[in-house]
Amino acid sequence: MSPTPTAAAVVIPKQRTPETAGPIGPAPPVGAPPRSRRFVTAGLVCSGLAVMLLGYLRIARANGTNADGAANALQAWDILHGNAFLAGWTLSDVSFFPTELIQYTLIELFCGLRPDVVHVAAASTYVLLIVFAALAARGDATGRAAWVRVGVVVAVMLVPQPHAGWSIVLNTPDHTGTGVPLLLTALLVDRRAALRRWWPVVVTAVLAVAQMGDPLAMYIGAIPLALVSAVRLAWSRRRAMVDAHLLVAAVASILLAHAAVKLIGLLGGYQVHPPIAEFTKLEDVPDHLDLLWRTVAVDYGAYFPYLGDDWTVLFSAAAAIKFALMLTALAATLVTIGRLLRRGGEPDRVAQWLAVAIVVNLAAYVASTQAGDMASARQVVAVLPFGAVLIARVLADRVRPSAVTRWVAGALAAVLVGAFAVQTALARPAPTEAAEVAAWLEQHDLHYGVGAYWASNTITVQTGGRVQVAPIVDEVPRAFHWESRREWFDPRRHDANFVVVDRELERYGTLSGVVLRLGAPIQQVDFTRWTVLVYDHDVLPYLPRHQLV
Repeated sequence: MSPTPTAAAVVIPKQRTPETAGPIGPAPPVGAPPRSRRFVTAGLVCSGLAVMLLGYLRIARANGTNADGAANALQAWDILHGNAFLAGWTLSDVSFFPTELIQYTLIELFCGLRPDVVHVAAASTYVLLIVFAALAARGDATGRAAWVRVGVVVAVMLVPQPHAGWSIVLNTPDHTGTGVPLLLTALLVDRRAALRRWWPVVVTAVLAVAQMGDPLAMYIGAIPLALVSAVRLAWSRRRAMVDAHLLVAAVASILLAHAAVKLIGLLGGYQVHPPIAEFTKLEDVPDHLDLLWRTVAVDYGAYFPYLGDDWTVLFSAAAAIKFALMLTALAATLVTIGRLLRRGGEPDRVAQWLAVAIVVNLAAYVASTQAGDMASARQVVAVLPFGAVLIARVLADRVRPSAVTRWVAGALAAVLVGAFAVQTALARPAPTEAAEVAAWLEQHDLHYGVGAYWASNTITVQTGGRVQVAPIVDEVPRAFHWESRREWFDPRRHDANFVVVDRELERYGTLSGVVLRLGAPIQQVDFTRWTVLVYDHDVLPYLPRHQLV
């Protein structure tokens, strides 16, 4: 029997003063970097992104603003001034609403209506694409593995193809930005636990928004996700509920996007033209296959014939690296597809989704009439960020750290960073299309008229709306209801007393066709590419509506 302690034997702990008390609150996780290191890392990452943004902005300015980008700027300006659903607008076959148009609206909130809005949007879109690709590539990796994956994405995407690639990834909205909501969807799938039971709803909504803005998102987003989910359900019942939810979300997003666009139109909002793509002839497929690898090489910055004469050695070295990365992305795609088709294979559903998206995108390109020339590289531009994510998630973890790999990685990084720096330095701002015409019209107090499509919206944006030009089309001109607003052609609202003719592209009106339709002008002024015809009467009542088949 143990003795009962007496009062004298009980040890009462000494009250600790604030100076000697231990830390209050939970201890940091084991292995977590110190807070100061996290701040330094965040600062370095933000600084790097700022440098990239400024560099891409300089490169984007080397693409003169054209009518497509100017139309998007005018649409955003309308949204900013209360026309939330673009009532009266007839857009192209791709609306970019509410995706890039909301981005343009936010930029114009601070910058106003001017051509540089297009460049700021292009640069920020590409930086966002890199950021979301890096986050999607990281997945659940931590520490060194996470940084390696992020580094792979930056290596793949940092240096665009000189000149030709600039017009694809750093220009007007044309499918490049569609990768942003799709990669955001990949992040949501990866981190669905944080959204709890609402994650299928959020995935459906984001996919639907992407498809509203760009129908291509259905082919490279919703359909591949549905296919992958269906295959996974057929192969395995493990986590079947997740794949079932994703299958339903993918199908529901297609229906929701179509319903939303139709509802906007019924409520008086914007109208869109039907898609212009069709199935190609069988005899054209070999030519499309030949064009395919060249357009993908342009997207990856690896097409040697387009390097130009400036700093050829450095750009050739960068292109060689990018070509190797393009082949690596192809290998990662094939490996992932093989694992998907093998029962019990790769469990990474995000990698499988992106791999199937690449295959569907390339197959659709070859089978469609969209494969026309090198500019059609924009139709398959999604293979760039998707391929970068696949390399990182599927193959990067297999690289074992060593002195040799560190030296090789450092050398490759030096070449790519150097090529990016030189590209940025060599880029020179290009003027907006028809800028000289815009200046002349404003100087001569000509404030409203009509003109060839590629001059119309650019003149309006170039002058901040002080001179407005509505677009026309056809050799004997008609009102062009494409990226335009119906009221622009209403003679009760406007008095148009000049016509801008594009002498290089006759399908947007010829001099003889304009005179045949509108009569002889009282003044004719010729510029390098353009001719301005001034009239002493309103020309709008004489312009019939153009019906696009």
